[in-house]
Amino acid sequence: MTGRHDILISALLVGLRVGMVTVVLGQAGQAQPAPAASVPALPPENMTRTRLLGLLPIPGMLAQLMQSQTRVSVIDFQQRVTQSGGDLKVLANVLGQAQQGNIPSYDERLGITRAEFQRYLIFRNTLEPSGRNVKLALSREGNRLVFGDIPGIGSLKGLSIDLSSGELSTQEGFSARPRAVQISSAQDSTGMGFSSGLAWDVKGSNPASQNALQGHLSLLQFSGGQVLLSYNRVSIQKGRISEDNVNVMYRK
Repeated sequence: MTGRHDILISALLVGLRVGMVTVVLGQAGQAQPAPAASVPALPPENMTRTRLLGLLPIPGMLAQLMQSQTRVSVIDFQQRVTQSGGDLKVLANVLGQAQQGNIPSYDERLGITRAEFQRYLIFRNTLEPSGRNVKLALSREGNRLVFGDIPGIGSLKGLSIDLSSGELSTQEGFSARPRAVQISSAQDSTGMGFSSGLAWDVKGSNPASQNALQGHLSLLQFSGGQVLLSYNRVSIQKGRISEDNVNVMYRK
């Protein structure tokens, strides 16, 4: 696990260590703070409930598991290499890799600079159907919708959402409030275009339980009526680190 993931995990571990020092000080007579959690701005409650009901899945609903793919756009790339007198065999190899969804490497025989190569080859992450359907295990507990055990999607288990306020609670013991989001086609990372909905950013650490979390949950609806439920998290539970990225698509 490298890059951004290492930074997230390091931050969570630091949070736990700092919290443990605080607990020791608290045992010496100082107050022990509650676990920290981010609380994004809450839309008006009636708007939240209406939006939630329009986005949340219903118990037993079938959803399609989505998977992330990297696509390479070759807009103007072929023309630029041809104009520069680049090696056509190398060009054909690069185009073949791109068509297969692979990320080609720069080759100076293309006759263009590395900067041009990176500018003309545009790499985009998109979501595509995995071909696998899952039944969403959900139940009502009072005014909360609770995610149960879904085979192959363990990270959703234990998540619960208050149907009035929209408050999200996680199995690690942290909570967050929703915020309204709109994602333009230019900002889209799914390949499906404009969407709008609700998102939750939740993080915190609790040295007593050795739990920590940095996660993002979103419910986004697209123009075709499909709803994408995404949950990305780096989690520490009882000192054990895990990372999950779940995307499921359904239609309301």
